Amino acid sequence: MISIDFWDTLVQANTGGEARNKVRRRALQKVASDHGKTLTPELINAAKKYAYQQFNNIWLNQQWTPSTEDLVSYILDYLQLPASNREQTFLTTKFEESLWEGPPQLAEGVDKVIPKLASRYSLALISDTMYSPGRIIQKYLEKIGLDRYFASYIFSDEMGFSKPNPKSFRRALAQTKSEAVESWHIGDLIETDITGAQNVGMRSILFTGASDSYKENNSIAAKPDHICSNWVEIEKLLL
Repeated sequence: MISIDFWDTLVQANTGGEARNKVRRRALQKVASDHGKTLTPELINAAKKYAYQQFNNIWLNQQWTPSTEDLVSYILDYLQLPASNREQTFLTTKFEESLWEGPPQLAEGVDKVIPKLASRYSLALISDTMYSPGRIIQKYLEKIGLDRYFASYIFSDEMGFSKPNPKSFRRALAQTKSEAVESWHIGDLIETDITGAQNVGMRSILFTGASDSYKENNSIAAKPDHICSNWVEIEKLLL
């Protein structure tokens, strides 16, 4: 089995980001306007930064991810905006579905390599989610034609736990009827992807083609079995 991370592994997280942010910003400004308030882009960015800090604290320390609804609540609290339940639902939907206005680009070459890997291995997607829940990510993969290559989907918002929690990887192994010693995980984060995979006995590949965040984590004990900067290297290694 090969399990694969989504953001900055299968897709480039920064692509489409401004379009997604624009949808979220406009939604917040609409709700604020209905309450007689004006929100500047700077204030919205500060609120989103606050929500991101809350998210990271929970994600990295408690190994589960707040839902989109939770994140919207953090933002509203920071802005001191008393949104109604209907308005919170409106904002949550806009934040979740903003992916359609700014879909991320696939990592270069991944659309050619995934079918080849699927011909030899069972594939699983293990993704920790933030604004885009698992159902949106899976729908995205359906739209681009890659969903049929995955035998298992593990999304943190649906499971109630996130990487590096061993449950994330063991669930994928169980759903694909695979043994850890014969399996690989590919991801871009040492502290979640690499650590989590190795803790259950899987081999790991650190993907550096979309993000260089790994350079900031030299103090982390876990070391990947391999480092690949593109999907052609992954293909050569695994096939």
